[in-house]
Amino acid sequence: MEEKTDLRIRKTYKALCDAFVTILEKKRFDDLTVNELCDEAMIRRATFYKHFADKYDFFSFFIRQERDRFIQQIADPESDSIYAHNLYLTQKTLQFFQEHDTLIQNVLKSNMASALLNIFSEEIYTDIFLNLKEYEKNGITFSVSPELLASFLSGGIFQTILAFVHHPQHFSDDQIVTDISKILGCLETMTS
Repeated sequence: MEEKTDLRIRKTYKALCDAFVTILEKKRFDDLTVNELCDEAMIRRATFYKHFADKYDFFSFFIRQERDRFIQQIADPESDSIYAHNLYLTQKTLQFFQEHDTLIQNVLKSNMASALLNIFSEEIYTDIFLNLKEYEKNGITFSVSPELLASFLSGGIFQTILAFVHHPQHFSDDQIVTDISKILGCLETMTS
């Protein structure tokens, strides 16, 4: 019986997440109602409230789900250098934001924008920092602390991607990858 309960809950969560994406492709998060979400997901309001306190609680759940998918997407199949890892991270982050463009644009127009941006920014920082620490364990030294370097790299990568999201007419994704590749090549001299 336990397995069926888990399956039903997973189906409910999937229906809600799919409905959430569908609705946010048309309107801002602030304008979304629980009724609308439940109707689109074809679930009862009572079922929604059994799992979530309100739409903000659901949004937190949804963001955690997306964060987990994002982490899986940026998992690096063993880059041979810090430069290659950060370029890979940039490409995967850019790809993730492009795949979810309408959703991200609508969330950015809502009062939940800072929560979304903080989560992705922290994940990029954590990924870079852990990668730098791994290189450090393998004998690579840095001319600056790994914490500072991770902060600098993650901030640069994330702000560049945000500039692309906010002003896509000014940047092409190929140009961003090419330019970040040049910048990272210069920064590679900070290792020995």
